[in-house]
Amino acid sequence: MKRFSVVLSIFLLISFSINTVAATAQINQSKRFKEGFYSINDLGLMENVSYNVQNVSNFKGFLVVFDSEQKIQQAISLDPNSQKHPLKAIRNSDRVVILGQGELIFIS
Repeated sequence: MKRFSVVLSIFLLISFSINTVAATAQINQSKRFKEGFYSINDLGLMENVSYNVQNVSNFKGFLVVFDSEQKIQQAISLDPNSQKHPLKAIRNSDRVVILGQGELIFIS
């Protein structure tokens, strides 16, 4: 009986001292992108999916999408704190250029 109470005490001591980690998922938290040249892999986008782009900063931004032949496929001027603007589906070979001080997010 003494052995049982010692084992039970140790078990309770260990179980109460275990730290629990709360795992929370952050849904729809988009990464902000500043001025630069990006591929769709850099942006974390999937090929042939239509996305929306939004300027979430207090500065103007400009987005240009080039295809593999360096032809402009889409160009959008984004005002500060703009609404969502739809993008055409982007391919793996396309390049995205962000100009200006704006911070852009891409939303599916």
